[in-house]
Amino acid sequence: MLEKGKISAFDFQVIVLVFTIGSSILVGPGLLARFAKQDAWMASSLALMISVSFVFLYIRLASLYPSLTFVECNEKILGKWIGNMVSILFLSYFYYLSSGLVREIGDFLTTQVLVETPIQMIMIMFLLISLFGVRLGLEVICRTAVIFFPWIVGFLLMWFLFLIPEIKLVHIQPIFEGGIVPIIQGSYHSLGLPFLELAIFLMISPYVTEKESVKKAFYRGTFIGGIILSFLVTISILVMGAEFTARNTYPSYILGKKISIGEFVQRIEIIVAIIWLFTIYFKLTICYYGLALGLAQVFKLNNYKILLFPLAFLIISLALFSHPDIVHFHEFLDHTWTPLSLTICFFLPLFVYVIGVIRKKRAIENQSNTENI
Repeated sequence: MLEKGKISAFDFQVIVLVFTIGSSILVGPGLLARFAKQDAWMASSLALMISVSFVFLYIRLASLYPSLTFVECNEKILGKWIGNMVSILFLSYFYYLSSGLVREIGDFLTTQVLVETPIQMIMIMFLLISLFGVRLGLEVICRTAVIFFPWIVGFLLMWFLFLIPEIKLVHIQPIFEGGIVPIIQGSYHSLGLPFLELAIFLMISPYVTEKESVKKAFYRGTFIGGIILSFLVTISILVMGAEFTARNTYPSYILGKKISIGEFVQRIEIIVAIIWLFTIYFKLTICYYGLALGLAQVFKLNNYKILLFPLAFLIISLALFSHPDIVHFHEFLDHTWTPLSLTICFFLPLFVYVIGVIRKKRAIENQSNTENI
């Protein structure tokens, strides 16, 4: 076994929750507002309800062979060659996601915080920190997330409380102005960020010690993370309005600039940046870990860690050259990411699950026929 570490169901729940918040805390409100306008809060809630079906599929697939990762399941269910091709397709998605997260970090810091710093240096430094986390293993990654989790929750609560005086109910009116279609469009385009990306946890669920609790932990982590995102979208619309939220690349960061209590609590947008950096770090690290582990299993390596530095070069290269600028990157997120995510993270696991169920039933029937003879 390439990974010897074990995590508890609570660790699994926390890492799923943090992953769900991830990059969505900054770009999610703007994406939803561009499609659903002031009804973005309803689109976010609808996307959360739809995401339950994805989690249900992932849990059912993981339950077929609880001790195997998705890559190992593919080989067992589909055979060596087809299984490995499906696994490489699956891992290519998370290779692209890892590079996209690195690019997002670089774009955000160079446009909002460290405007004179070369984007390449920011991306390299952040990826190196993630690389160190992956080298330490899954157990260390999850335990670190548990340690930082109270700080993330505390900063979020502080941020929400400070924004209460800025809320204007008129911004959310009129409800259903454009009908149900914009709400469905908004929820559809937000499925790929982050709910379909949760498929990466098919590479992690075998290492949870409490097998009976994995299901509840997966649902709870996704649901609580989705509620936080829905609340964030609602606050963004109530404070800034739908048009202003849709126009801004990072609306939740702009929200921090709106906070003003007396003469001593002002412009605490750095709180949003800290929350985002924490959550996106763990999201990147989990994707990086799953990618390295999956490739090691495909190529039958004894240690996934030897792949970390070569993968780092590949991730940085793709992050730099895949999109010419930030506008192109966000256009890709708005219109292409969800169809791609549905193909790789829903239809592909669904295909593997259906074949796996059929093969298991046939194996049971053959065994019973043999016993009768």
